[in-house]
Order: sequence, then C-alpha cells, then structure tokens
Amino acid sequence: QQQQQQQQQQGNDKLPDSLQSEDQMQNPHAQLQDAQSQEEAQLQVQLQTALPCGQIMDNTDYPGNDLGVPLEAASPEDCCQRCAEDLNCVAWTRVKANRICFLKGGHPRGALTAIYNADTVSGMPTQVGRFIPSITRKTGQSIYCFSLMLPWGYEKGLLQMQYRRGASIFGCDEYTVYSNKDIKVAEGVYTKVVDSDLKCKMGGEFKTCLNTPVFMAVWDRVFKDNRPRLHDWTVKADPDAVFFPARLRGVLLNHKETARGTYLNNCRLGMHGPLEVFSRDAVAAWGAGRGACKAHFNKLCSGECKWGEDMFIDQCMWKVLKLNRIFEPTLLVEDHCKPPAGWKDCKDANMVSFHPFKSVDGYEECMFNSERARGDRADTALAAGSTSRTNALAGA
Repeated sequence: QQQQQQQQQQGNDKLPDSLQSEDQMQNPHAQLQDAQSQEEAQLQVQLQTALPCGQIMDNTDYPGNDLGVPLEAASPEDCCQRCAEDLNCVAWTRVKANRICFLKGGHPRGALTAIYNADTVSGMPTQVGRFIPSITRKTGQSIYCFSLMLPWGYEKGLLQMQYRRGASIFGCDEYTVYSNKDIKVAEGVYTKVVDSDLKCKMGGEFKTCLNTPVFMAVWDRVFKDNRPRLHDWTVKADPDAVFFPARLRGVLLNHKETARGTYLNNCRLGMHGPLEVFSRDAVAAWGAGRGACKAHFNKLCSGECKWGEDMFIDQCMWKVLKLNRIFEPTLLVEDHCKPPAGWKDCKDANMVSFHPFKSVDGYEECMFNSERARGDRADTALAAGSTSRTNALAGA
C-alpha cells in the first residue's frame, strides 16, 4: 500500500503545478476558461488600439500632466497609439520637429489647457474610450508658471506636496521647475537645468540675498525654452509661496496688455520676489533689454548694484525699459512688506499669495485656511475665465 501511494505521488509530481490544485482537479474546465478569457482580453485590447486615433488636432499643445519621460513617435497616429496602449494615458502631444511624443495623464490637473502652438499636434485616445476635459482660455487668462528649486533643503518636499494637490504652479496652464541638476520632482516632472551653483551672498542696503546672477541664469533657460510666448502671462513663484492661480486669473481681468508690456508690482515698497507677474510683451521686453539694464546699473553703481533679483528686474522694467507698472494690492502678503496683523492665519479669501511657509504642514494649513475662508476650493481646473469641452469626445 505504501508503494502504491509513492507511485501515485511521483505521478502527481510530474504534473504541472497549475493542474495539481484541488479546485482544478474538481473542475477540469477552469484552466481552459482562464486561458480563453485572457486571450479574449488581449484580443480586445489589440482590436481597440488598432482603431484609428479618435482625435487629432494640428497646431495644438497640451502642456503638463506628463507621464514619465517622452517617447519617440514616427507620426501623430503613432503617438496616439502609444497613448492608447498606456491605460493611464488620456491625451498626448507630439513635437513635429523632433518627433517626441508626450503622454498625458489625469494629474496634477483635472483638465488640460489647449494652447495654440504651430510646432505641435495633440489629441486624445477616444478610440479606446479615454479622454480628459480640455480648456481654451479666454484672451488674457492663460498663465505660464515656473519655480526655481534648490537641490538641497525643503523646497523639493514643498513642490511634491503641491503636485499631489494640484496647487501653486501646478494649477497654472503650464508649469516648469528649474534647478541646477536634473532631478525628478514628481511623475513626469523633471527639473530643467540652469547654469548656476544657485548660491548667493547676503548684503546690500537691505541685507538680502544678492541673487541677481542666479536668476539671470534662470531667465537664460526660460528664454531658451521659449514657453512664455505661448501664454498671456508668465509667473515666477517661489516654492514657499502659497499661491492660488485661479485667484490670479480673476485679478488679471482688470489688467490688460500694453504695447510696451505690463507687469504687476506686489508691494508698495517695490516689487518683491515671491510672486512676480509679467505680461507676454513684458517678458519679451525683458529678454531684449536686460543687457542694457545691466550696463546702465553697472555704470550707476560703479559696478554691480548690491540688489536682489526682484529689485533689479523692477528697476530695469520701470526705470530703463519704461514698461507699464501697476500696483496690485491683492497679489502678495508677506512678512517683508508691512503685512496686516494676523496675516499668518491666511484667512484672507481674496489674496493671491502668502509668503513664506517653508514646511509642508505650515503650507497646507495656510492653503486650507484661505480656501475655507473663501468657501470652496480655490483652484479648480475649470476656473472662471475659460471655456471647456468635456466633449462630444465621450460619444466620439
């Protein structure tokens, strides 16, 4: 009897593991059914992704919400099919010149802004039933935002939290993070590298960080990337500034572009750096004229003026380039600009930004307090000043 049991066990050992389970011994059709289900699922995916792309729009760009690193795609159709194959992909943008394909997900923004860009073509994989709401901003409402991140210290943690919540620059129509190293900040968000060690000395009349050379290097990269040309306004936001882009759009309804360019002064003492707001023509004027400003102020100060970048750019645009300078009292409240009592509670529902909040907990508390004072979430993807197409795509 023992010999028979050993022979039976040896026979079982020769069977594939998948056939030795008790359930499958009792149901001999289970394995066949599982295999058929898998084949049907794979066939369904193949049939769907083999369908022609559901939506392709020439001269259109969907900035932001990137999934990982970009891919190479031989054609718009190829880029669309790459998107269809990725279950997290809801849209795509392809650069015509270098055939780079950017796959887009559903975060940090719940809707993507469609901007005109003759260099790109974009679309959505509606052939597999996936898409995302898109926004076309009204004139004067499109905002490009960037932050400079130090590779050391607390700023990366702040930016990661902002990405998770779709807050600060990640609520703008397009965003970029700059640093002096290539660093992954979040999914699809990698720093653009600037040629600077990002270090500055303290000094000058106000004993501030003399960071003008640092931000000259940042602006060099901004002009190289050339993204401000695609938007009505460009915003430089410090990582520790609690910034509400939707509120800024409301403010910008009252400020128009001018022939010479417009920028907003955020403090009666002179423009401060935590939140700087420039029109498209102001950025162009700054790019063309900052060399002349440097020469002018070097002569005036008998060498480099001991200023921070905010004072330099303010004096340059105002005194030398003669741009339209507008004081906007709701743009910024901060400790260096004679703030009102109790400002750190952030219970002002109309203020565009609060500064500084250098810890994640402190930043979030300020953001939530201001949102509660307002009565709703301050920055949604479908904010005022836009038109949306949640689509005809659903039925496409």
